[in-house]
Amino acid sequence: MIRQYHRCMPLNFVAVDFETANFDRASVCAVGLTRVADGVADPSMAFYVAPPTGPAFTNSHIHGIEARHVEGAISWSAALDRIAAITGGFPLVAYSSFDKGVFNAANSLTGEADRGLRFLDALVLVKRHYGFASNRLPAVAAEFGIPSFEHHDAGEDAAACAHITLRIAADRSADSVDALWGDGSTTVARGGAGGTARKQYTKKAELPQPSPVADPEHPLFGEVVCFSGDLESYGRAEAQEIVASFGASVSGNVTKKTTLVVMGGFDPATLRPGASLSTKVQRAQELAAKGQQVEVVTEQTFLEILSST
Repeated sequence: MIRQYHRCMPLNFVAVDFETANFDRASVCAVGLTRVADGVADPSMAFYVAPPTGPAFTNSHIHGIEARHVEGAISWSAALDRIAAITGGFPLVAYSSFDKGVFNAANSLTGEADRGLRFLDALVLVKRHYGFASNRLPAVAAEFGIPSFEHHDAGEDAAACAHITLRIAADRSADSVDALWGDGSTTVARGGAGGTARKQYTKKAELPQPSPVADPEHPLFGEVVCFSGDLESYGRAEAQEIVASFGASVSGNVTKKTTLVVMGGFDPATLRPGASLSTKVQRAQELAAKGQQVEVVTEQTFLEILSST
């Protein structure tokens, strides 16, 4: 799937993708890796992981992985060792801060050391240098002419991430990851390959608007966030103001534009077959099953996202 844009380009990294079993980011259940050495990508690899949170699956409708698939799978500790061996000192490149969040959450839960692994975010580069109407992984891949792939398959997502990173490096004439991520220059063009301008945001007086001075590298920048239930840390209005300050749009309901649903008063460990979820969460699950990139997170994960830098 991965083409070589510059065979002599000394770009070294390993693209990574994690899939999770449920709403808890520590519930990693699959890992996908694509190693790139001197600008040449190896075939992608993927393997299952026994979720550190236990075999409670609520995200099967997104990626198709069920408890039966992880029976006998390696532990998170063993997965870390395998990842470190494959990287061989190369940095990990993920598409969005989600994967670093999974890594941190799983390490925190299990008490594992980070093995010296370094993360970089390819989505940061897309936001910095392009003005696509959508920054979703499949949409950006399509903008770059990357062949279609099975989204939420860990191996294929990692390969797409690698391909996107190589394309951006070629566009920026970057010969190393340090040069690529250190290039803070921006392009002013908006829209996709055809130059279509991004639509003006229509203000809704009752909801806070995205801050025009927000940091485009914060993981909430450009997201469309909807809150479900009551948070213990913030009131609904305050939480909406906070995400808007980071450049996110606030949605009162889950729509086809929603990318993040934050659940208040919920512990994924308590969810069992037949348990009741809010209509917003159910709607998000339905949209995710249809291919929309929408994530449902707990309040704890939301607080971790807020503190991301």
